[in-house]
Amino acid sequence: MKNLKLETKKIFTYNDHSTKADRRNILSQLKEGLSGGIISDAGTPLISDPGYKLISELILSNVNIISLPGPTALITALTGSGLPTDKFQFLGFLPKKNKELVAALDECSDFSGTSIFYETPHRLMASLEIVDQIFGSKVHICVAKELTKLHENFFRGTPKEVLQIFSEKKDLIKGEFVLMIYFDNKDHDYSNADKVFQNLKSKFSIKEISILASDLTGINKNLLYKRFLSFSQKS
Repeated sequence: MKNLKLETKKIFTYNDHSTKADRRNILSQLKEGLSGGIISDAGTPLISDPGYKLISELILSNVNIISLPGPTALITALTGSGLPTDKFQFLGFLPKKNKELVAALDECSDFSGTSIFYETPHRLMASLEIVDQIFGSKVHICVAKELTKLHENFFRGTPKEVLQIFSEKKDLIKGEFVLMIYFDNKDHDYSNADKVFQNLKSKFSIKEISILASDLTGINKNLLYKRFLSFSQKS
C-alpha cells in the first residue's frame, strides 16, 4: 500500500474467530461511505480462508461486492497435475479424524472427475496411506508441493508410488500440499462381482458380500458396497 502511495485508514483482522459483532462493525464502516477490501496472507480470500459469512451478510445488506481474480493453489495444482481438468471438485482440507477422512475419500469414488484437497505436512503420509488402503492401484493421484515457490514439485502415480517417494526422502515432507485424486470407475468390469452378489444375497449381508467380492475381483469393497446397496434398494 505504501508503494501505491495509499494512506491506510483502518485495518480490521478478520478470521475464524471473528463474531457477528465484528461483521456489523465492518458493515457500519461501509455504510458510512468507506470502501474496503479483503486480503489474504496467501491465495484467494474465502478459498479455504475466512470470509464467507462476512460476504453473505454484506450481500444481504446490499453492499456491492467486486471479486478480483487472484492466485489459488487448487487451480495451479490441477493444471499441472496431469489429471483430468474438465470436471473437478474442491473439498478443502482433508478431515482430521480418520473416520471422517475415510468417508470423505470414499465419496470420491462416485465422482467421475478429479477431487482436490489441501493437506498439511504432518498429516500427509497418514492420509496417503489411507488413500492406498481404500483405492490401491485403481486410483491416480498427484501431490503438488510448495506451488510457485522455490521448492515447487509434483509427485504423480499410484498412492503406493508417491508414498515410496516421501518415505525415501523425508525432507520433502515440508511446506504446503495439494492432494488430487482421480478414480476412473469405467475401468471396472463388475460382471463377476454382480454374479457373486446375486448368488449370495439371500445368505449374507451386503457388507460381507462386498468384502468377498472385493477379494475375488480386486475392486474396492466400498465401491461394491454402494453398488450392491443400490441393487437392494431398487428391488
